[in-house]
Amino acid sequence: MLAHRVRAWLSTAPLPRLRRTLLAFYLAAAAFDAAGKTLAAHPTINHALTQRVSPASADEIRGAARPSGNFEIFRTASRHLVSGIDLYAKYPDEHSDRFKYSPTFALLFAPFAWMPWPLALFLWSTLNALVLFVAVERALPGRAGLLAMLCLLLEVLRGMQNAQSNALVAGLVILAFAALERANAWRAAAAVVLGACVKIFPLAALTFAIPRRLALRTGAWALGVGAGLVLLPLPITSPATLAAQYGWWRGVESSDAQQRWFSIMELVHRWTGASWPNWPVQLAGTLMLVAPLALRRDRWDNARFRFLYLCSVLLYMVLFNHQAERASYLIAFVGATLWYAGSARERWQSWMYGIAFVTIPLMSTLVPGALFRTPTATLYRLAIPALAIWLAVQWEMMRGRVVSDRAGQ
Repeated sequence: MLAHRVRAWLSTAPLPRLRRTLLAFYLAAAAFDAAGKTLAAHPTINHALTQRVSPASADEIRGAARPSGNFEIFRTASRHLVSGIDLYAKYPDEHSDRFKYSPTFALLFAPFAWMPWPLALFLWSTLNALVLFVAVERALPGRAGLLAMLCLLLEVLRGMQNAQSNALVAGLVILAFAALERANAWRAAAAVVLGACVKIFPLAALTFAIPRRLALRTGAWALGVGAGLVLLPLPITSPATLAAQYGWWRGVESSDAQQRWFSIMELVHRWTGASWPNWPVQLAGTLMLVAPLALRRDRWDNARFRFLYLCSVLLYMVLFNHQAERASYLIAFVGATLWYAGSARERWQSWMYGIAFVTIPLMSTLVPGALFRTPTATLYRLAIPALAIWLAVQWEMMRGRVVSDRAGQ
């Protein structure tokens, strides 16, 4: 009954009203998340809450009194950059993990580092949500895009709870695609390079330029914009210190190169028992990713084909990322959601997406029970549905014809 009412609302309500309602949901989610964390960090309120809950919940609430997660890591990294100290060292007195992004990201995050914590958290969550919202609208306009944003609400909310940057990264990748669909190479290059300042894998989005026959122009812009962003921190740090920061960043990334987390490489390891290096599986995945571009050049002018390739890249960026965490699957789920919302939504597609919706956002937010959150259960419920959809996307690009529908008529 609820699903029927939602479908009726999406199909009959005026588009401006739908858009305003969904935007309000996203902004309200950011506001409530920031407000809740601010209240939990207040000593008096925190103490009062711990007296009224179970011991397990009380320990979790006590931990909220001193925030030390991703958002705090980002804020302190900006201050460390200004101070000229190692961004990538461990600072256990300040936060629970190490900073693993570029020095440029630490600089660009500076506005959030120096404003009051509650306001900064709200604006950071809002930025992530709005970039993704605008990007989805540009790649998938109309009711299909709004359906996608409705389906993504739970997953984006979970990303807000962890103050992650994955919605921002997914949005930048989609904006790069949308820019190239409009033959705007420099905007696409800027979006890709900005995404790469956060995570390396968004560089895969440069391949969007191939079917648009803009590869050389986009590559040249990417090199130029990339060089500028690499050197961007120089006004506040010396060349020697900045070079050292990049060396320390490379050291952190090298030390993590053998991790497998919730990736296809971990699935292969569990299925075969072999402890192979990650690069052969990543190379095989990359060759599979670009195979439709190489083998189906006759479809480069088909908008649906290019849209499917966007969905494939978003899924690939997580499935073959050796550092794919639970939070990273927001990017993969965006790819799966775009594929579903932009398709004819045949029964088999609805079943595949429905399973992914249950196993990825639903089991992580609304379904209680530690059984679904063990490392083994998390790996299988995240990676297998995402892999199945990625293979379906690849098959659709490779088959005899691509049907034009909601994503590119």
